[in-house]
Formats: sequence, structure tokens, C-alpha cells
Amino acid sequence: MRITLLVLTIAASIAAMAQKPKDSQLREMRGVWVATVANIDWPSKPGLDEFALKQETDAILDNAADIGFNTIFLQVRPSSDAIYFSAIEPMTSYVIGENYAPPLAFDPLAYWIEGAHRRGLELHAWINPFRVKPKDNFTCGANHISYLHPEWTIKYGGKTFLDPGLPQARQYVMDVVMDIANRYDIDGIHFDDYLYPYPVNGERFNDDNSFNNYNPKHLNKADWRRSNVTDVIKTVSDSIKAVKPWLQFGISPFGVWRNKRTDPMGSDTKAGISNYDDLYADVLNWIDNQLVDYITPQIYWESGNKWADFDELERWWAGHSTAHTRIFIGHAIYRINMGKNSSDSWNTRTEMPNQLLKVRNDNRTDGSVLFSFKHFSRNLLGLKEYLKNNLYSNKALQCTVAEKNNSYIEIKHLERDGNTIKWNAVGDTSHIRFFMVFRTLRDEAERIGDNESIFCITDQPYIRLTGNSGHRQRYVYRIAAVDKYRNIHELSRRITIRQ
Repeated sequence: MRITLLVLTIAASIAAMAQKPKDSQLREMRGVWVATVANIDWPSKPGLDEFALKQETDAILDNAADIGFNTIFLQVRPSSDAIYFSAIEPMTSYVIGENYAPPLAFDPLAYWIEGAHRRGLELHAWINPFRVKPKDNFTCGANHISYLHPEWTIKYGGKTFLDPGLPQARQYVMDVVMDIANRYDIDGIHFDDYLYPYPVNGERFNDDNSFNNYNPKHLNKADWRRSNVTDVIKTVSDSIKAVKPWLQFGISPFGVWRNKRTDPMGSDTKAGISNYDDLYADVLNWIDNQLVDYITPQIYWESGNKWADFDELERWWAGHSTAHTRIFIGHAIYRINMGKNSSDSWNTRTEMPNQLLKVRNDNRTDGSVLFSFKHFSRNLLGLKEYLKNNLYSNKALQCTVAEKNNSYIEIKHLERDGNTIKWNAVGDTSHIRFFMVFRTLRDEAERIGDNESIFCITDQPYIRLTGNSGHRQRYVYRIAAVDKYRNIHELSRRITIRQ
């Protein structure tokens, strides 16, 4: 009863702001980050056996699909290590524990991908490009880059990083990215905000050696650092698109590009650090030169924050969306209901729903990504129920990529077989990612036409029917294939079923 009342309270307080998702209710980024570093989200602890690892994976995927998410951003490379089978980097101790025995008998990433697609979810491989060790005594395998090539690394703030100024280090990151892109049926590659490290008071990131030896254009150090990061971004982008042009490539930078007091093009904020000046992330350059499919700025502040107001930053980033580069907004659900550790706004039921609705209602943005999944296991002041029953109650596809393909896929032989609806797809079937199943009541079908709501999204050419208690209804079903570019192909004929 309390949950029901809570959801109704939230819905009533913000109903006036709500609009349907754009693109005929079919498309919106509804993403969630699943972090593996320090066992934040998955696995719950190092050294679990195969059964427990799979059980925890299934629980996250089931819950994500039930809430209404359509995209998982899974951290597959937390600290120059891997949650997958790699000939380049060791399996991370966050998964297998510190003793590295016995080895896993299954590939966790392959299991995640198969499970996500079966539930109609995309999976994007989240990579930390330059982080090597989060602490000096971090446990890692014998083929960890810190052992193989310590000369490529720099210690700073008690952590170890690859030096982005070294061509060898940048190529190493490229090799890791392309290994994942080539071998796994992922839907995207995702970089986070850890490029050059966040500033540490009283310490200097000592990259003088690479600056002196690999600076042919004689740039100043700040411009040189930005050029190193941009070089990685461009090379990754070009390489991914050459192999699998449907893969999305995106980055989730720190929430402030530059403050207006520093640069008239910046946001009206007073952040202590910025992407451009401190992390050497020239984000606007990446957008202008079409190097990324999307940017997901981490706007982890509340509306009205005196240093970095969410509303100001949402408007600023939305103003930089283009036909090629979409803007998804990153939100800090971890700040909700943390008592003394949160401002008053985060201890209300409306802060996060309002943020999500502001993004949805801004026609320059295309959705949201939430950090991070584990927080749905605690009291988020009704957010989970609100997403499931209101904001994400209708299903939606992720947004298309800029590249288009000319594949043709048609649904044939749609029929009922006992308690199953099944169909065949003909045409360029190797391009199929999902099938969209549309359903509406028979009496409403003619009125609604071809834009009936999505009943489910699956990667299988069938769905199981479930019986309804009480009065049986007649439903109309139609099926459409979705290719890996996220294009929706021609709808099938209709089939009417009483259930």
C-alpha cells in the first residue's frame, strides 16, 4: 500500500511535465551502468563460482528489463584487466579473486551479451582506457601491463595510469578495444571520464618524457595532452566503424566542459575542474568532427546547485547535440536518499523524476543513463516503481546510429502454434538484432493502426503466450525485425488471438 501511494504521489506531482517518448513512442535511451570495479554492481564479491556469477547476472538483467531499461553499460575492463577471456589482459581479480584459481569455465561477457539480447536489451562494453591500477597493492595477473611494460605507466595519487602521450600505450588501448569489438557481439563501445587523471592536490602527473619525445607539432603541454586523447578517440572510432559500422561509440565525460568565466562558450557554472582544462577532454572537438555517436555527460548534481546546476548543464549539453552525435544525460541515482550525505533535494521523491522528465521533454536530447544499478536494491524513494509503472511503462528501442544500411528483412509465416506465436524472417537475416512484437486489443486495432505499443522485444523468432485470468480478450499481434543499426523493418501481417 505504501509503495502504491508513493508512486501515485510522484506521478501526480509531475504529471503535467510528462510527454510520450519521441519517434512515435519507439525510441529513447534508457540505460544503466553496471560497474565491476571494486565489485560495485557485479559480481557482489570476488571469487564466486560459475553458478553464483550467472545467477547474479541473470538477476540484474531480469530486473533491468522489468524496470524498463533497454541498454546495459557493462564495465568489461575496469583496470587494464578483463571480465572476459582475453589473450591480451588477465581476468580481473574482481571476478576470480586474488588466488586466480581455479580458472573460469565460461566467458562472463559472452554470457552477459546472450542474456541481454534474449531479454531485448542492448549491451555496450564499458572500458576504462588508461587506468592500470586503482591502488599500489592491486592484485593482477602476471600478464598485466603494469608488469609487462611498466615504462608505459605513470604513478599518480596512489594509482597507476597508462601514459596517453606514448604511442605504444595508445596502440595498446586500441588493441584491447578492437579485440572486444571483433570477438564479441556487443552493441557499442563506451569510454568513461577517466582519460587523463583527475587532479590531485600537491602532485604532478609527470609525463615530461613522453612530452619531450613525442610532440612533433611542438604543442604546449595542455594542447598536447588534449591531442593525445583525441587521437585515441579518432582511431577507436575509425577502427570500430571499419569493422562493425553499426556499433555505437560513445563517451561519458565529466559534467562540465568549461565554466563560462573561463570560456564564453562554457556553461554558467562554477565547477572546480573541467573536462577541457583538467581532464584534457576536448569534447566539443569530438562532436564537431563526428568522432562519437553519443556523449553522456555525467550531470551528477541537483537542480539549483549553486556550483553546477543540473538544469543549466542539461540545457548546455543539449545545445551541442547534432545529427551525428546524440546527447544522453547521465544521472546520479546513487545520491538519492543518502541522508546526511545528500543535499535536501536528493532526499525528496521528485528530484530524479523531474530530472528524467526534463531530459525527455527536451527535443535535443535522446534519453538518460543512470549510475548505478546496485542502488535499485535500496530505497530510492519510489524511483524504481515510477520508472516501471510510469516513465518506462511502454517499451522503447535505443536510438539509431548515424550510419544506415540497406538491408531488407521481412517477417513471413506468422502463426500460432499452441501457446506460442512464431514466425520466420527472410532477407538479410544476418543483420537481425531483435524482433519487436506489437500488440493491441482487437477492438482498438483499426483505430490505432500501425503504431500500436510494443508488447515485447526479443532476439528469438517466437514468444510464449500467457493466459489471462477471467474474461478472455482478442488481441492483434504484428512483428517487425530490427537490424543491428536499430532500423525497424516492415511490419508483418496481423494475427488475431483470443487469450
